[in-house]
Amino acid sequence: MNRDTAFQKFFIPLVYSLVFIVGCLGNGLVLLVLLKHHHLRSTTDIFLVHLAVADLLMLITFPFTVAEYSFGWIFGDFMCKSVGVFSRLNFLCSSLLLGCISVDRYMAIIHAVHAFRTRSGMAVYLSCFGVWILSFLLSIPNLFLLGTQNNGNLTECTYSQKNFTDNSWWQANRFIIHIVGFLCPLFIMGFCYAHIVAALYKSTRREKKRAVRVAIVITGVFFLCWTPYNMTLFLDTLDILDWVQDCMLRMHLSTAISVTEVLGSVHCCLNPLLYAFVGVKFRNDALRVLQQAGCLSLRLLGKTLTPERKSSIMDSETGTVLSSF
Repeated sequence: MNRDTAFQKFFIPLVYSLVFIVGCLGNGLVLLVLLKHHHLRSTTDIFLVHLAVADLLMLITFPFTVAEYSFGWIFGDFMCKSVGVFSRLNFLCSSLLLGCISVDRYMAIIHAVHAFRTRSGMAVYLSCFGVWILSFLLSIPNLFLLGTQNNGNLTECTYSQKNFTDNSWWQANRFIIHIVGFLCPLFIMGFCYAHIVAALYKSTRREKKRAVRVAIVITGVFFLCWTPYNMTLFLDTLDILDWVQDCMLRMHLSTAISVTEVLGSVHCCLNPLLYAFVGVKFRNDALRVLQQAGCLSLRLLGKTLTPERKSSIMDSETGTVLSSF
């Protein structure tokens, strides 16, 4: 067994399995806490609920990926297309919801007086519904591109390599990945958080400094997780179109795509940490839920709870309200 085969058959399934377990536990706890304390939460938390659902549904496809890397695709052509559509749907939904959260916090901080008087839960629910519908429509090309193919002794669920230059479905699929799934959310997050950082940078209050740090981490982690995959996929696009002809590049592209895709998948585990567990209020609520479930003793709960000041931070000069992290 060569090095690449051993890497793809054992290491990648192991990573996906760990991400699946940690991601399900983390996002499941996020859902449990947010739904249990829904009456105490902000509009941002509505987006967080949908984000946790999208990540959980994305994680459901990981066992299929683990099985394919270990044994080949054994689930048939219909499941190949279905899992592909399902995976793309939740990938796009997760990315777009991250953008929505950045816009929500931008409106709350930069345009606080107007935003908090006009925003409503119904508007947020409609936004989430629109994200799900758009993501579903943009996932349809996978029905026409994915299929099972024999590769030696193994069957793969993969994209057809026929007539890529003339296949508008394939071109649309790659356009959706690069533009809608990565560049647009990254641009929106960068724009919103850059303005938030600029607005809060001069503040001397520790809570605001924390908000600045979290904003930078949110954008940075998304960039670090998904940029390698998108760059590798872009090189693959150029290679297929014969715009780049490099034998060494062609030899390692398949492995590079697999590795960078694993790195991107880790983002499903990081979302609960970035958007929920860094917040004092949420962390305390999560500890209480664990205590009620019998996973944490009352004595230990008292030692681990962090004192809470307020559920939101009010700037006395500008009236800016920061959603609690």
